[in-house]
Amino acid sequence: MKAKFLFMFTIFFIIAGCQNNSAKRDLDEEQKIYINETTKNYGGLIELYKNRLKNSDTADTRFKLAQAYYLSDDFNSAKRTLSPIIEHSQDDKMLVLYGNILSKIKSPDYNIATKYLDKALQIDPKNGEAYNLKGIIEIKLGQYDAANYSFNKSREMFYDENKILNNLAMLAILDKDYLTAYDYLNILYNKGYRNKTVLHNLVFTLVKLDKVSIAKELCIQNKMSSQTTVLLEELKQVEPNKTVNFNELVPAPNEMKEAYAKEQDKIVNTIPQQSVTNIRKSQHSTAVAASNKSTTTNLNIISIHSSEHKSFSRITVETDKKLNSTQYSVQKGLDNSFKIKLINVSLSSTNIDQIIKNIQKSNRNFVNVTAQYGANKTLTINIKVKNVSNYKILYLGKSKNGHRISVDFYLAK
Repeated sequence: MKAKFLFMFTIFFIIAGCQNNSAKRDLDEEQKIYINETTKNYGGLIELYKNRLKNSDTADTRFKLAQAYYLSDDFNSAKRTLSPIIEHSQDDKMLVLYGNILSKIKSPDYNIATKYLDKALQIDPKNGEAYNLKGIIEIKLGQYDAANYSFNKSREMFYDENKILNNLAMLAILDKDYLTAYDYLNILYNKGYRNKTVLHNLVFTLVKLDKVSIAKELCIQNKMSSQTTVLLEELKQVEPNKTVNFNELVPAPNEMKEAYAKEQDKIVNTIPQQSVTNIRKSQHSTAVAASNKSTTTNLNIISIHSSEHKSFSRITVETDKKLNSTQYSVQKGLDNSFKIKLINVSLSSTNIDQIIKNIQKSNRNFVNVTAQYGANKTLTINIKVKNVSNYKILYLGKSKNGHRISVDFYLAK
């Protein structure tokens, strides 16, 4: 009996020892991971997760390994790590990471990246990171209205406000709306973001607003160039699509406080308030003058809908007052894409979602419909059409509720 008891005790001791050793190994590994993450030693993290993957191939370990590869700019290895499991993944964070990877590889496939982001949003419609990345990709595809929608959806989902502000500023610059871009960038500057991205975009915006003296002051304060005058002259000649940067707002403001604490007594934290006031007054005067020339009183949109006819597809806009020719425009883009703009209008009994839904009812010709309504009371409808050779704008006369104009898209013969 005594021998049996001794044998059982020995077995228990061995098992307990194994458990303790295993627990110790796990603890040591977690400590190493924590240290490597804290010091941003991505090479160390990669080795740790590779060893873990050899012992246990799980989706979580693959995600962490791919993330470490991504952070070390080894996008091909990150893609290779996730490729075996991504098609069946229901993890929105993994899908967003894969979309990020596809947008950064040497020959990026933006359309495929968007597919995974859309899947992530189906799983979690409140994934702000997915919307933000989708907006960046849409900019690279030249889909500016869609990008504006994505960035604002990301903002609604409380994604990183500062990244979104910079991306919206970039979008405004690409649209040559430099005053709006300036407003966004000035907020970031006042928060302490003084990295290359924000400073470059802010100086570029000021140059385009013809506020060269303020731009020069910023360059000198932030030591942007040893040849400030040359830099500003070059920026005058540069087009927006060749100079804008986005989504690179690191480190966070709290990490910059110490670095800038010593500068608080030396330089002004923001662009001088008088200069800001002058910019806004100048731009406001210009806007008022343009408004007096080109627009009438503000009017309400009652409805926007589509309809099919034998030889054309029609989008009809109904307003309470008659639109004049300066309040609407149609622009044709690449691949049969069209942008319809309605300026100085208010949405009354309709909303953006309803407008999109009403246009999409006509699926013979209208696809990829998006719409945005800006703070300057401009409604932009972006659509892609099929089988169309030409378009025509018509005033259809007064209706029961107001006035109607149509944009008719004629079918190709």
